[in-house]
Amino acid sequence: MIDSFLKKLGRGGSFRKNKDHREEGIFSLTSAYITLETKLGLNSTNRCGICVKNVNGTNFSDTIGEVQEFLRVSSSEFRTEHILVNDKLGYLWIMLRGMSIEDILVASNGIADTITERGFRDQMLAAVFEFKKSIAPNANLGSLQFEPQFLIYNFKREKFYPFVPFGVQEKRRSDLELTLASIISKEVPWETDMTVWYPMWDMPFGKLRI
Repeated sequence: MIDSFLKKLGRGGSFRKNKDHREEGIFSLTSAYITLETKLGLNSTNRCGICVKNVNGTNFSDTIGEVQEFLRVSSSEFRTEHILVNDKLGYLWIMLRGMSIEDILVASNGIADTITERGFRDQMLAAVFEFKKSIAPNANLGSLQFEPQFLIYNFKREKFYPFVPFGVQEKRRSDLELTLASIISKEVPWETDMTVWYPMWDMPFGKLRI
């Protein structure tokens, strides 16, 4: 088991050192997030969540235990912290926070590798990456508020799509989602079929500090 952790750490280390490294999938965000910053003023919160469908059985429990051990061993290298959350629909969320977006990209890839190697790739639904944009201060709050926008990576289709919830009700900002699409759809594997831009409500990002 330790050998597999070291291999994942080694892949992460080489990724860090090679600034020109380009890989499809999750790692394509390494360049796209700069575009979001410069063109839309969106900044990564360095937080993400991996949503996994729970499975009964010791093999799956052992797999999640291995994921946690990987994150524990790699926390100093990737500078991440994590928590596990079960949502009200019974899905398991592996929530990550790092010092940079590169940290959470490498950690997320390590999680996906571990789950895939143990035969549970089909149980991975999505990796959700959070971005924020400053909006006008609210006089009642006395501080800046942030409007979250998300990029969701669908593991089954291996493509990204946008999700921008609006307010406390289950509504979404389709205009902002289309803006996101127009800005980075050429830089990452992008889902062009808008009928599968599935919303993900009540994500447990509030469990992680910013």
